[in-house]
Amino acid sequence: MKRFTIYLILIGIVLGFLTGMYIYRINQIKNSNTEEIAELIEDECTYITKLGTKEELLSANAKKEKTSPNCILILKIYYQKCGHLIEKKEKIEEANVNLTEEELKEKFPDWEVQKFTETEIVLYKELNEYCNEHYVLKEKDGNIAIYKLDENKKEEFIETTEISTDYLEEEDLKRIKEGIFINTKKELNKTLEDFE
Repeated sequence: MKRFTIYLILIGIVLGFLTGMYIYRINQIKNSNTEEIAELIEDECTYITKLGTKEELLSANAKKEKTSPNCILILKIYYQKCGHLIEKKEKIEEANVNLTEEELKEKFPDWEVQKFTETEIVLYKELNEYCNEHYVLKEKDGNIAIYKLDENKKEEFIETTEISTDYLEEEDLKRIKEGIFINTKKELNKTLEDFE
């Protein structure tokens, strides 16, 4: 019985030792020195340079991200004269599919690329202009009318909506008579929806 116990203990020690060595080896591989990897890469690159330069090899191996057909293009324009940032989202045009970031920068030299992925591109620029998204809502012939404002606050009639002022609450009617100033098409649409 004592022998059996001794054998079990020896087998446990051997198994423990082998398990420890296995774990140690795995950790050693995971934590390998980056200099060894760099030397290995350098050796492989040096060997392959007989076919081309190191720069050619690195640029050939580097996967460059390109625009995809379902990429969304977001254009952000900051208008300095009125201080508005207008953002427009659109699907990328076919002519701009499969472009790298560098190729996109060449096609849009006046824009700053703020984000570049296969599925989303954000371009930004500033203009020393007044944006064309300033509106005022007023009452005209019993309905709400839309006027566009230029940088001198001059009103240009756009259209009369089908929203009657007869059914507006007193507070809303007062605001319409004074004029409700709106700064974007999105805000314009939301305000009109609120009155419907």
